[in-house]
Formats: sequence, C-alpha cells, structure tokens
Amino acid sequence: MDAVQVLLLAIMMPIAAASLLQYVMTRLGGTDGVGPNGLVGIRTRATLASDGAWRAGHEAAQPWLLAAAVLGAALGVPLVVWRIVAGPDLPLGSTVACAVATAAVLTCFATGIARAQHAARRWS
Repeated sequence: MDAVQVLLLAIMMPIAAASLLQYVMTRLGGTDGVGPNGLVGIRTRATLASDGAWRAGHEAAQPWLLAAAVLGAALGVPLVVWRIVAGPDLPLGSTVACAVATAAVLTCFATGIARAQHAARRWS
C-alpha cells in the first residue's frame, strides 16, 4: 500500500462511518429518541436551548446528513477500495474522485449543521 492509499483510507473510512453515525443520532434527536444532552447529536447553543429547538434543528438537518451518509458509503468507500485493489497503476483520476467525494460529504455535513442551527434559532 502506498502513501496515497493509506491517506485515503485514513480520511474516507472514518468520514463514511461518522456520517452514518451522525445521521442515526440526528434521526433519533428529531424523533424524541434522544433529547438535548452533552454527548450525542448536534450540540450547539441554539439546539441545546430547549427540547423544541433540539427537535427542530435535528429535523432540519436530517436530509443533509442522510445525503452525507449515503455519499460517504456509496461513493467514498468503493472509491477507496477501487484504489487499493487497482494499486498504484490506477490513474490520478481515482484519487481526485475520492477527494471530490470527501468534499461532497463534508459539504452536506456542514450544510446540515447550518440548517439545524437556523431551524433551532427560529424555534426560540
């Protein structure tokens, strides 16, 4: 395994796993499965302000965090596996595709957090 492969694994696999976990926790937060707490969910001042703000923020973030989880699993993981299986002979395009998938996941994640913040502030 070359340095690029190790770097891709070190970046993409945790992002894919974290995206899926964050979506599950956001889903629970939006459906009264988990209330405001200091451990899981979207924990900002606005979402922690009240139970209603917590639910509103988590409901608003769900579509974006689902997109992040799906992109992380459906694009990122196969790209990393493809890169590892094909080895160093794979064109640079695969590395660029992994970077784009990572950027897409992070963009969806950041948008979801921003939407949660906005919805929680509107609730207050």
